[in-house]
Amino acid sequence: MAKVTLNWASGEDVFYLRIGELEALDDLTAAGVLDLRYRLSQGVQRGSLAFAPVKVREVLAAVRLGLIGAGMDRATAERKVRQAFEDGDMAELNLTAYTIISAAFAGKDHDPVGEEKGEAAPAASASPASTEPAQPSASPRRKSRK
Repeated sequence: MAKVTLNWASGEDVFYLRIGELEALDDLTAAGVLDLRYRLSQGVQRGSLAFAPVKVREVLAAVRLGLIGAGMDRATAERKVRQAFEDGDMAELNLTAYTIISAAFAGKDHDPVGEEKGEAAPAASASPASTEPAQPSASPRRKSRK
């Protein structure tokens, strides 16, 4: 889960969906938060996020809960979301909700994607190697007694 700062219709704010906010959003949607994220992404295939198959209350709840999760009081969060709905457009709010939900399921900072580089090879030593092959013996090998 990661905090995300967005410049949206109501200004620049920090959004954060913690477990409590995710559970509340689960309860407000028919099939859960990940299904809401999927349905929000379907708007792109329809030509615009404005045409995503979601309910307005789901989008507004995602944005409001994201503000609350980041520390904003409920009344201020509700006022900002309503103002954004009146001043902005639905496509912008859908994108905002999609970004907030996606950030909630992003990888953790302590778990970076990819592999770390290995250690550098040690510098060559000036001393002779201790595992140099032995000089071959001039005497023939003994036969086994069986």
